Amino acid sequence: MSVSEGACFAHILERLSHDVLFQLEDVPEADLNRHLELPETNTLFALATHLVGAAEYWVLVLVGQRQIARDRAAEFQAHGDFAVLKERYEGWLQAMHEVLDTLPDARLQEPVSGPTTYRYAPADRPLIARDALLHAVEHSALHLGHIQLTRQLLGLPVRG
Repeated sequence: MSVSEGACFAHILERLSHDVLFQLEDVPEADLNRHLELPETNTLFALATHLVGAAEYWVLVLVGQRQIARDRAAEFQAHGDFAVLKERYEGWLQAMHEVLDTLPDARLQEPVSGPTTYRYAPADRPLIARDALLHAVEHSALHLGHIQLTRQLLGLPVRG
């Protein structure tokens, strides 16, 4: 039995999400919400919140055609504890699997109504579902790296 492309994307997004949780599960709440003394940086909690919010948008909304409430600006002001993040990520993973595990491969070629300011959109064709999923993976990996770097800047060792 062959594995669908959607299920392959789901596997990678799940692994990235679990890596985020692994990086944050041992962080004290004070450090999870601590601002760095550097410009243009975010707290670990804000980074993790933005990562999952963006993934939900690109996967659940654009590909899965679901409605979710998202306040992108608020993601960068978010604060809380690990339990809140873990619950959010568990909900995201369940919904993501509902969308991607049974997504027909042909659906990946269909256009999606992406944001007009997405700078990596193809110039010669509309944004398609595969583009949205590739961006979700790229964006998640980028912010996982930010989380790892922020751990180091806070004096916490990067895990595994």
